[in-house]
Amino acid sequence: MTSPTDPLACRDLWRSVLATIVKDLCGTAVDRAAVREAERWIGSWMSRDFLEVCELAGADPARTHAELTALLPLSPRERRAEVRARRHALPELSDAA
Repeated sequence: MTSPTDPLACRDLWRSVLATIVKDLCGTAVDRAAVREAERWIGSWMSRDFLEVCELAGADPARTHAELTALLPLSPRERRAEVRARRHALPELSDAA
């Protein structure tokens, strides 16, 4: 059993948040609003929230932002294919798409 302050459990929680963002960005959510919200959250620059989530997830914010912003010009279908092809680049998001 893990404690509520288990650092690995906390990191895994925030990795799940990032994975959900990627899933939303790839259009796997039923709601198109989720795709638009993921696109806005990623944005063209790293917001304070983006930085904090990445840091809590143990992901490099600059690298994660570069990887995710590279997906923005693509269609959701192309994003899914790209995420599948690039899972090695962001192993913490391996369960996304």
